[in-house]
Amino acid sequence: MAEATGSLTFINTLAALATRLAVDGVEVYSVSYSSLLFGSWEIESGRRRVRIRITWEGKDRHLRVATAQVASGSTERNWRLAEEHDFRNRRPELAQLFETVHAAIVAHAGV
Repeated sequence: MAEATGSLTFINTLAALATRLAVDGVEVYSVSYSSLLFGSWEIESGRRRVRIRITWEGKDRHLRVATAQVASGSTERNWRLAEEHDFRNRRPELAQLFETVHAAIVAHAGV
């Protein structure tokens, strides 16, 4: 079998993350991925009243975690930066990066 592409690796790793989060009652609400932008992506997840947005800037190898309190599903988000992780000095494997993502989501979702 041929080696998985970056997109397929991302989708499989995301599915594993969503499965792990579901055990703790945390949902993945939206995902955006662009293989043409150095594999950059954004994930919005959380629980009923709290949202966590994780943004990976592939070119700069920079991970940002922002949080927002939500009154209802249609409420505009007032995002606040909660964490930043700089990976410029190393190139993490996607699975390692998603361990950081999982830890941040669980911490900020109040699990």
